[in-house]
Amino acid sequence: MTTERDKTGSPMEYALRRRDLLRATVAVGGLATLSRIAMPVPAAASDDEAQRFTLLSEFLTGYTLDPVLGARYLAALAKRNKTFSSDISALQHVVEQSGVANMDAFLALKLADPNVMKTATNIVSAWYLGVVGEPEDAELITYREALMYRPTKGILSIPTYGPGPNGWGPKPGSKI
Repeated sequence: MTTERDKTGSPMEYALRRRDLLRATVAVGGLATLSRIAMPVPAAASDDEAQRFTLLSEFLTGYTLDPVLGARYLAALAKRNKTFSSDISALQHVVEQSGVANMDAFLALKLADPNVMKTATNIVSAWYLGVVGEPEDAELITYREALMYRPTKGILSIPTYGPGPNGWGPKPGSKI
């Protein structure tokens, strides 16, 4: 809330509207800035955990990634899997012990523990889709910054609309 004075000197209070925030954000650097303002880093993920997760994610995806998004992905993945912290540690251990240089070399490893590959797949999937979880409890982390759009960045626009009526399929429980 901000207090200003009207023409008579009486205080006027108003709340910052979303429209005003969007205009200001676009004026100072675009919607990427908005995601950092509007979406605080979850308290559940410490800075060290988030940094380690983001570095591991960079290895797995081959891209330089946003640490703010990394913290959000970490919190969302950990919320859905109580053993996610130990799963990440196991994955990190395999990557460090194997000495592989990139994800291609990692995929060539014959892993004894299928959970390690499942953890890697969940992390990569989250970053590429921008979503964590299954359809019934999916959590959108980012749309515009999802890695699936990076290969065509600057060539194709990121879609901002659906493909039309019933483009997403029938509503749950409806008969076709």
